[in-house]
Amino acid sequence: MQKLKVSVLIIAAAALAATTGSAAAGHGDRAPFERVCEERGGPSHHPELADRLAEHLDLTDAQKAAFKEFHEARRKSIEDAKAALCANKPDLSSFEARLNFSQTFLETRLTALKAENPKLIAFYNSLDTRQKAKFDWFRERHGRE
Repeated sequence: MQKLKVSVLIIAAAALAATTGSAAAGHGDRAPFERVCEERGGPSHHPELADRLAEHLDLTDAQKAAFKEFHEARRKSIEDAKAALCANKPDLSSFEARLNFSQTFLETRLTALKAENPKLIAFYNSLDTRQKAKFDWFRERHGRE
């Protein structure tokens, strides 16, 4: 069931990205390649949120180490994904090319998630019940699942 949900999400996102890519470019928006490949700071693109979360949870030293391991894995997965996607500027002039870029982007993101998630799960499992409730609330409030 989980694989089916992920597959449907990937297909829907690829179709949406492919169909909106040319429309967005026509409205002065940056092309998909530029949005993905631009330089961004921090391990999660929002390091200030990570710092606020860590402070909010009042982590122990062991939990801080697990949190740091997760963010190092996240930073590395983002760097690897950007290196794979941004090495060569893709041709996005046709529907098929945009669809292929969307597929490559989603496959690269899936690979990154597979690298990050074990560290995130280990960190989450190190939290006590009160911290887990705060963590869940924080992620819901900031649009994460």
